[in-house]
Amino acid sequence: MAIAPARSRRPAVAGYFYPEAPQALAGLVDRFCASQATAEPATAVVVPHGSYVHAGAVAGEVFGRVHVPRRCLVIGPSHTGTWMPWSLMSTGAYRTPLGEVPVDEALAEALRARCPFLEPDAWAQRGEHAVEVVVPFLQRRGPADLRIVPVIVGAPAPDDVGRFGEALAQVIRLVEEPVLLVLSSDLAHYEPLATVETQDRALLEAIEGLDAQRLLSAVQAHGVNMCGDLVVAAGLRAARALGARAGRCVAHATSAAGGGDPDSATGYGGVVCS
Repeated sequence: MAIAPARSRRPAVAGYFYPEAPQALAGLVDRFCASQATAEPATAVVVPHGSYVHAGAVAGEVFGRVHVPRRCLVIGPSHTGTWMPWSLMSTGAYRTPLGEVPVDEALAEALRARCPFLEPDAWAQRGEHAVEVVVPFLQRRGPADLRIVPVIVGAPAPDDVGRFGEALAQVIRLVEEPVLLVLSSDLAHYEPLATVETQDRALLEAIEGLDAQRLLSAVQAHGVNMCGDLVVAAGLRAARALGARAGRCVAHATSAAGGGDPDSATGYGGVVCS
C-alpha cells in the first residue's frame, strides 16, 4: 500500500545542484533562458537533470524557446532506489526556493485512471533531483497559476513503458488546454569524452526522429548508461501519438565542458518536440 502523500514536497538538492537563495536562483534561471528565439508551443521537451553548473544552460536553451503552459507533466527517473516502478504526486504541492507549485490533482487522477500501475506516493520524490531541478525553470517561464504532475519512474516492466506513453497521449488529448510533457533525462554517463559524444549523437538522432524503439535499441547496442531512457521512450511515444512530427536538438553539452573529468564525462541534451 502506498504511503499517504506529504502535503508539500521540500527541496532536496537546493544549495547543491542549484542556488538555495531565491534571488540568486531566479537570476541564474533567467540568464539561462535568455534565448533570442520566439517562444513557441511544444508537445514535449527533453531536458537534463544535472547540476546547473554542468547542465543548466542546456535546460535554459530549451525553456527559453518554448511556451510553458499552465499545466505540465514532469517525468524523471529515480536515483534513490525506490521500490516502485511508477509513482506520482497526486495531491499537495512541490516546493523549491522560488515557492510552491500546486499538484494538478485533476490531471494526476486522470492519468492514474488509465495507469493502474501508477502509485500515488509523494514519498518516492524524497531526495530525488530529476524533477526538482526542472521545476524552477517552469516557475520562471510559466504563468502564475502553474500546475504540475511530478512522476518518478523506477524499474518498470518493458510493456508498461508503451502503456504509459499511450496513457499520457490519451489524457493530454482530452484536456481542453495545452499540456507540456517535460522529460528529464541525462544522456551517456561516465565514459571518456569522445565516447560520450559518439553515444550522444546516436541517442539524439533517435530522439529527434521521435523513435522510441530506435532510442532503446541505441542504448542497448552501444552499451549506453543513459539516465532516463525509459522516461524519454514513453514521452516520445506520447508525443508522436499527439501529432508531433519531429524533435529538434537545440543544445548539447558535457560535464567536461563545465570542468568535470573528461575521462568520466556525462552528456546533456536539450530537445524540443513539436
